[in-house]
Parts: sequence; C-alpha cells; structure tokens
Amino acid sequence: MARMPAAIALVGAILAVSCTVVSADADTEALTVFEGGSLTSSTELSLGFLYGAGSRPDGLGTAVSTMNAGVASVCGNPAGLAFVGQSAILLDVLPPLSASASDIIDVQSRANTALDDALESVAHPDLVPVYPTIDAQAGQHSGVISGAFAVRLGPAVVGGSIEEPLSLGLNFVDTGIQAFGETVTGEEGGGDVDVDVRATLEAAVDLSTQVDKTTVAAGIEALPGVGLGASVSAYRASASISGHALGDGIINYGGTEYAFNDPSDPWMNDLDQTVDGSFAGTAVGWTAGASWRPAEWVTLDLCYTHVPTLTLEGSLTTVSHALPAMGDDGFDAGEISASQPTLTEREETVSDSPVELRLPSYAAAAATFRTGRILTTVEVRHYDSDLGFAYEDYEEGIHLGTGAGLQLTLGGFRLGGGVVMAELTGESVDEGESTSILIPMANMGLGFEVGGGFRVDTLLLAVPMQVMRVSVGYEF
Repeated sequence: MARMPAAIALVGAILAVSCTVVSADADTEALTVFEGGSLTSSTELSLGFLYGAGSRPDGLGTAVSTMNAGVASVCGNPAGLAFVGQSAILLDVLPPLSASASDIIDVQSRANTALDDALESVAHPDLVPVYPTIDAQAGQHSGVISGAFAVRLGPAVVGGSIEEPLSLGLNFVDTGIQAFGETVTGEEGGGDVDVDVRATLEAAVDLSTQVDKTTVAAGIEALPGVGLGASVSAYRASASISGHALGDGIINYGGTEYAFNDPSDPWMNDLDQTVDGSFAGTAVGWTAGASWRPAEWVTLDLCYTHVPTLTLEGSLTTVSHALPAMGDDGFDAGEISASQPTLTEREETVSDSPVELRLPSYAAAAATFRTGRILTTVEVRHYDSDLGFAYEDYEEGIHLGTGAGLQLTLGGFRLGGGVVMAELTGESVDEGESTSILIPMANMGLGFEVGGGFRVDTLLLAVPMQVMRVSVGYEF
C-alpha cells in the first residue's frame, strides 16, 4: 500500500518545509545543502487470495479446475467438492523467506528521482544533493496461513476454511538527513535580517494490513458427472499505521543562534510530528461454480467469485509541533518572531474518513485433459474489479482485466503460468503516462503421497515475489 519513491518524496517534502526559508520580502532564498543519510525499509507480504488453500493452483492462481483440486475446492471452485471421495483436511505453512528489493527493481535510482522532484522548487540552482543510501528488503509472512476441511454427508460434501488472503507489513526508517537553507528578510522598523536554517530529520513509519477470510461451502453431484457448488465467505480486515518525524536544528536569526528542542528556552520549541491510526471492517462474499465430466479424461469448469469492497472504519490522529511561519505556501521568514525565532505551536487533527480496501472479483472457465500421467489445464479469467485502496481523495490500485493461463502436471511435478492484462490507476500515475501493463504469473511445485492417507505438496511462486509454501493433507 506504500511505495518507496512515495516515502522518499514525503521525506523530501518535510525537509523542504522545515529547512527552506521562503518569504515574499526575501532578497535571496535557497536550500543550499542537502546531505542524505540512510533509508531502510522492510516489507512482508502475503497474497493468499491469488492461490487459496493448498499448493496445487491453476496457471492464474486459485484452482478453477476441479479434476485435481480436492479439499482445496472450498477456496476455489466449490463444485469440486461434489467429487471429493473421502473426508479430508489440509494445512498450509509458509516458511520465512526474504530478498533484497534492489534485486528486482532499481530502488536507488527511483528514490533519487523522487527526491529531485521534491527539492526542485526550493533548492539553489547549484545544489547537488548527496542522496540517501537505500536498503530495501522484501519477504513473506511466515507461519500457518490457511487450512481447509471437507466432510462427505451422503450425496453432498460440506467444507470450510480459514485463510489469510492478504497481509502487508511495511517498516520504514530514515536517519541522518541534513539540510541547510538561507534567506534575507525585512525586519519590522526597517533593515534586513539574515536568516540561516540548519536542520536534520529522522523518521519512521510502521504500516500493517491484514484480511482474514472464513468460508463455508457445499457441493453435490446433481447429475452423473455434473457437480454444482456454492460458498459464502466472511472477510475481516484491519489496518494500522504509526509513525513519527523528529526534526532538529538551529536558526541563525540576525547573527544569534537558537536551537529547536532546547529545554532552556522559556517557549515551546519542539519540532516533530506523529501519526497514529487504526481501522477495521467486515464484509461478505460468495462463489458459485459448476463442473462437468463428460468423460474420465476431461473436465469442464465454470465459477464466479465475488469479493466485496471492504470499508474499514476508524480514525487517524496527527499531532505536530511546527513553526507558525509554516504554511501551505511554504515558510515565510517574515513571520518569524524576532524574540522567539524557534517558537513552535502544537496542532492536532483527527480524521474519521474510512479506508476502502479493494480485492478482485472474477469469472473463470477452465478445461482439463488427462493423458496418461499428464494433466493439462487451460483457463481464462475476466476480472471486474480493482486491487488497491482508497483513503479520502487519495487512491492507488491496479484495474485487472482478462487473463489466460496454462497448467501442466506430470506425475508429481507441476508447472504453470499465465498473463493478466491490467491498467494502473491512482495518484501515482502521471498524466500522459501509459498505464497498460501485463502481469505475468508463474508457479512450480512438487507433490507426493507419504502413506497412511497423508500427502505433501510444495509450491514455489515467482510473482509478485518469490514465495514458498508447504501443504500437508490427510484423507480419512
């Protein structure tokens, strides 16, 4: 839900407001020095809604084909439950796994560009900034992420699952950034006053989002070789954010230096900002599916999965200590108090606007053919909703379109993939920029029978980042 360039731009903007002096009466104004420190971030991401329970997906994720899905049909096409011969349970575990984001994208150059944009309107023409060094790590949440079961009750099969279809954790820390600005402003009563500002900034942000999903499903073989199924899912979502930015520095006002955060001054001179918020919401979705097996070697499947937009209610509180001279148009040195140059005021704002979390719904069709030990699934999906979020006037997302995939199973080895047409949306899209993209997907895994009704499947995923999953199933 947050991107590194946006975070860098935010830091640059804070510095621009905190350290650059802009005055209507100024003869000169400039940010003359910018020295970067270090920016570190770590991201933990889980995209379970792409794959559902189990480690035997189709080329585009959660299994639409019912021929080999088994108990995982609870999370995919519930029509597959009609053909589950025995009661079964399934458990999914994600081991810890992480990698440097710089191995995937050029984080450093993107951050440098964002910082240049943030400083462009406030920096001296000769300023050559020292860019912060970037360390970005991306990994997956580890532990038990989903489980499912199915029980045969006469002609029908009922089942349920508990999943973590989406989780995101972002930690961002910036330290050691310094800036120096100078201007000349008119003093009341005549004459000019030189004003220099030297400042440093440290900031940290923690963001987490999680969606849990509980599903109940049922399937029945309505006619020989024809299975029908339906499921209902309850979604519970939560999001929280906490962060702070701590400024420090000195104002040289007319040859006398005054320090921020100096307890010896008889006025408030703190320079900081904190942000805290938490949100939660629930919603209900559903899936309906059908499966036809005209012969033992072929299966034709249809399903539609409706995922609701989750509206998370809560509040966001921002508390800041800032100079009264700071405003929406910049920093007016003429408004600095001659007797109390570092005087700051406390301001608290509370926003009760909800957060909208959008997950994709889709209609899908799949055809599966068995030839000896080779299983081939061809599928098409059409998504009719976005993946993203919105808060007040700000939104980010990806509008998913149509995708096609292919899955091959050769004994215990599985290899699949596909591509989805999509379009970038939201505030990060520049006007005139091409927004059409292709999202590639790939999966590879191995599965084998352990004996005594136990089966182990593993899944390696390359998109959106490298992920590993181990699934253990038991039939009884």
